[in-house]
Amino acid sequence: MTSSFSRCSVALLAMLCFGGQLLAAHAHEAKPAAKKRSSHRHRASSPQIIPQKPRSGVQTGEAESLYYAGVALHTKGNYAEAVEKFKAALQKRADFPEARHAMGLSLAAQGALDEAIHEYRAALSVQPEFAAIHNNLGVALSEKGKLDEAIEAYRYAIRLQPGNAAPHHNLALALEAKDEVDGAVEEYRETLRLQPDNATAHNNLGLVLQRKGLLDEAIGEYRAALRLQAGPAAALYSLNLSAALLAKGELDGAIGSGRTAVRLQPQNADAHYNLGLALKAKGEFDAALAAFREVLKLDPEQGVAHYDVAQLLDRAGDTDGAIGEYRAMLAYRPTHASSQEALAVLLQKKGDLDGAIAAYRMALQASPKNVAVQNNLGVALLSKGQVDEALTAFRTAASLQPNDPVAYFNLGEAFITQNQRGDAIQAYRSYVKLAEAQPDHRDKVDAARKQLAALER
Repeated sequence: MTSSFSRCSVALLAMLCFGGQLLAAHAHEAKPAAKKRSSHRHRASSPQIIPQKPRSGVQTGEAESLYYAGVALHTKGNYAEAVEKFKAALQKRADFPEARHAMGLSLAAQGALDEAIHEYRAALSVQPEFAAIHNNLGVALSEKGKLDEAIEAYRYAIRLQPGNAAPHHNLALALEAKDEVDGAVEEYRETLRLQPDNATAHNNLGLVLQRKGLLDEAIGEYRAALRLQAGPAAALYSLNLSAALLAKGELDGAIGSGRTAVRLQPQNADAHYNLGLALKAKGEFDAALAAFREVLKLDPEQGVAHYDVAQLLDRAGDTDGAIGEYRAMLAYRPTHASSQEALAVLLQKKGDLDGAIAAYRMALQASPKNVAVQNNLGVALLSKGQVDEALTAFRTAASLQPNDPVAYFNLGEAFITQNQRGDAIQAYRSYVKLAEAQPDHRDKVDAARKQLAALER
């Protein structure tokens, strides 16, 4: 879903014996930091099966009158008062499942899920074939994280009322939450068979299909949702479409959908973030920088955007600004290895070797098998005169990636500083053997051969 933004690690200027220059490893491509996104999905709402007014021609008793008064209060959002009316109705008539169900809905609306579940189950003990109550019980259980019980409730509702789309949709969400992705797809598709104009189900199906890597199908579902619904929901669907198009590499489409999401919901930080990613991937760096800065303005808690800002500032040559942003990213996520690595490279570039060494070591705590960091740590240590520690770093890099020539060249340089001629010769020979077929190493291969000639005299 996100693009890569590559950087090369720093190259030192110090020249060692025989005129050799240390090789800086090419760092792995630094990917945008994983961002904790909102789910960008809608949950199917619980059907409001409470009658809104007394049925015409039907005489109501005191319990029913209290029940309908509670319904009116619930409809206005006065949930606490509604609960009191439903309680009063149940005092007048204990076997009143509609009142218990309605009270469960009002309790759930206040977040009192345990109490709501109790009322739903009490209603079902009187009227076990009430499909809507099974569905709403499932919703409350899902919100409590009791997914297996919720799934059982949804399946019971479906058995009682197979033509109702709501429990199919809610079942899909519960299955998805359990990572039963294929089952979720099946239930979303059944929801849409029963209710083809359900934009929410199209969107949620798109999310699951995207999770399965079926980008074309996901894009089709997001577009179907957009055809069916406008307004704030369309902003969400445009955001998801933008992310899928970006993952597919369709950058112009991703930018267009991202801009639509921003236009429809200008205060949505996620919309600005996805737009920034698409602009960055397209090479529109100034516009991307503006988008990421807008993210931080709208939602300072989305600290991951500091990483993207830092990369763009570094690219623009604003080293101090980039350092500040990487540090802000690390304040947000201290173990983010890519930020530690990038910070170390910039500190090394500025001559702050102590700071660079500390940052490289922090990066290795999070990613101990990172060959580029091991090599660059060795370069910084050797520049500080800490030869034994540098040798350890270079040897570690070579052991992690034996076919990478960089560590062998650097080992040769480190051995020379200690007058270990035989070890230096062996390291340079390994370097030449591995690097001579690689065009980007041509100059260094020539330098290594000259050093070998001088050492072997």
